[in-house]
Amino acid sequence: MGLNLNSVYQRPYFIQDRRNQVRKKQDEERSTSNAQREEQANQNSRSKGLQYVDRNNYASYQTNNQPQIQYPNEVATALAQRNPNINIAQILKDFKNTALAIGTPDDLKEEVNGYLSLIEKQVTKDTPNSKLIKSNLKNAASILDTYISKTLDKDSKVVENWVDALFLQQIDFKYNENDVNPDFLVKFPEETSNRTTQAEEVQQEQVNPFIPQDAELKKLFIKAKKMTYANKPKEAIAAFQTALERANEVDDKETQSKIFLEVGKIYDDHDYLAQALKSYNQSVQRTKDSNVKTRAHYSMAEIYNDVNQIEPAIDHYFSTVSYAGEVENLSAQSKSMAKIGNIYSDMYEQTAFDYYEIADTIADETDNAKVKGYVSSSIGDAYDKFGDSPEALKAYSKAVKNYLDADSPQKAAQNYLNAAEIMLEYKNESKAKNLLEKAQKLARRTNDINLMTEISNTLVSIS
Repeated sequence: MGLNLNSVYQRPYFIQDRRNQVRKKQDEERSTSNAQREEQANQNSRSKGLQYVDRNNYASYQTNNQPQIQYPNEVATALAQRNPNINIAQILKDFKNTALAIGTPDDLKEEVNGYLSLIEKQVTKDTPNSKLIKSNLKNAASILDTYISKTLDKDSKVVENWVDALFLQQIDFKYNENDVNPDFLVKFPEETSNRTTQAEEVQQEQVNPFIPQDAELKKLFIKAKKMTYANKPKEAIAAFQTALERANEVDDKETQSKIFLEVGKIYDDHDYLAQALKSYNQSVQRTKDSNVKTRAHYSMAEIYNDVNQIEPAIDHYFSTVSYAGEVENLSAQSKSMAKIGNIYSDMYEQTAFDYYEIADTIADETDNAKVKGYVSSSIGDAYDKFGDSPEALKAYSKAVKNYLDADSPQKAAQNYLNAAEIMLEYKNESKAKNLLEKAQKLARRTNDINLMTEISNTLVSIS
């Protein structure tokens, strides 16, 4: 296909000049499938590698007014009893890991390192100047937040909020790299190591329930899974750690791989993306199961795609296609090709339609109506972006049919709305009203208040 990955970096952001306010609405809607993850991005920047701050701890400083992950009461209680002491060495190490994890450009990294160098000089003194250290940490955090904001095209204070949270702890400013507080470490220790809901169709397809052969390992694995199902991430990771130790004892590589995959999903779901990527990679390295490799590569692709790291995203999508082909997972192949198409569409590259054509052909061979709907909707968005309204309307019509077959009223309503907006641009208000009324009927079957409100407001504007 003539794809040169070396020339692909980040999806550029641009000002839409072809569409009016209605068009801008659709551009916003294109990102709704990632809305929850991007909303969390304001808090944790998706893959920012905040290595030791336990996300549960955010319950203790709600004053930041950032969206919070809700945890069971027993977890909050346990965290309230944790040791608040932390050494500056631990903070500096993980600050550097943060800068590395988000792919900070060299010029900005140099600025950050300049501030960190000033801190490193202070912390070796007998009486470090804590005010100077805090000031430099804030300055370094501001640089990273500026980069994150530009990358996500929305304001982010994640690193500064993270630093502010650290200042609430009892920091020892005298450098001691051996003074490590385990309460602030990720719960899957380094020495054990040699995206999630929107990836559900790919992750669940053609994967039989996994049960380890070793009786003790089986018991530990099932216990950890139960913790995951009970939405107890901290306990689940601890249980998986115990299971991993047993898997290492019996040299069960496949179970090791499954454990890393499960832990990666937990980190992914709770936006510890640096740890999620590491766990997914560990999973791939330990398994010969193409189903597992398919799931892990797709999850890594989704993470990179969400933070606009285009080259690794495309690379992992292609790996997904390759391993999915080995196990005839057509849905994973189709969705991955559509995702690549979306990347090129966002860059206004006609190459996008080559990938959409392949994705559509593969999707037609599956019984997965939801994947068919996703591919058709993506094609519709692309044609609309490129100004081919007739083809966009055809694709949206196909997407509606597929999503209705999949019993996905929210998605069907969204595609009706997309088609209606095109009709409004062509001043065909009667047709637009008809489409909006259909969208409204479907939206009422969902809990999507924002979608219902938008449809209603658009209908009112026509009246």
